[in-house]
Amino acid sequence: MPRIYVIGALVYDIVFDVPDWVAPNQAVHASQVTLSPGGKALNQATAARRLGAEDVRLVGCVGADVFGAEMLAALRREGVNVDRVRQLRSSRTSIAGIIVKDSLPGFIGAPSASRVVSDDHIRQALADLGEGDILLLDFEIPQPQVLFALRLGRAAGAITVLNPAPFFARDAFVIDYLRLVDVIIPNKLEAQLILDSESGDVDELASGLLRHGIGTVVLTIGEAGSILYQDACRAEQPAFKLAAVDTTGASDAFVGAYCHGLSQGWPVRKTLAFASAAAGLACTRRGTMTSLPSLDEVQALTASRRTCN
Repeated sequence: MPRIYVIGALVYDIVFDVPDWVAPNQAVHASQVTLSPGGKALNQATAARRLGAEDVRLVGCVGADVFGAEMLAALRREGVNVDRVRQLRSSRTSIAGIIVKDSLPGFIGAPSASRVVSDDHIRQALADLGEGDILLLDFEIPQPQVLFALRLGRAAGAITVLNPAPFFARDAFVIDYLRLVDVIIPNKLEAQLILDSESGDVDELASGLLRHGIGTVVLTIGEAGSILYQDACRAEQPAFKLAAVDTTGASDAFVGAYCHGLSQGWPVRKTLAFASAAAGLACTRRGTMTSLPSLDEVQALTASRRTCN
């Protein structure tokens, strides 16, 4: 069975539910506060493992502090392999403040240890990466390290998956290394930023990404669902209509679930439905890691909606 390697950030999240956005010189009282391990890599690895992936290996850095220790303990309880996560005395664990209003989040990041992932760390962590394994990356680590990992993944014959988030700036070499990506999972804005395009046409954006040598493009488009493009294949998956309270963990649930389906060799439409159901369920509860659904929940939802065929 293919192994899933996830490289990226481990971030301790503090999520505030607020009645209004904060303005200068104004105090806003949260109706609820949720403390949760998070970070895209942590969430995606947890989602894949919770949904049935047998061997999920997380690569990243935390500080030698209480937040880092708590996250590692939580990951071990989930069954995620954290042997490749380094605890650093020189950096504190990354922290994020997440402000949620009407189920939509805003983010304040304080990255520290998560940005210290090095080429040497990645080389050692991927020493046993093999053909058919899945290598998942995001942009919560510096892009030079993303490029380095993609090169190792391609050389090993792994399936390389890139979730290009968060996307702050279009570095000059982003386009150059898209040819090393087998599957890219951006939202519409991220696709526009990568291509330096103002087009709102999802088919046009997907075509632009495919022209750079990517094998599969999976565009997530919020409440409209997702669309997969692969050679001559175009598959649409509507979003599951559920009562959302916090959408913070939805994209990570989608990506982790998609990688699990990919590792199982599922058909395209089954994988999309599974990922969409996981994302929808994550929106129905607060927090990040705390919001990720179980396999039983996702299977029950896909069965009830009859979207998995």
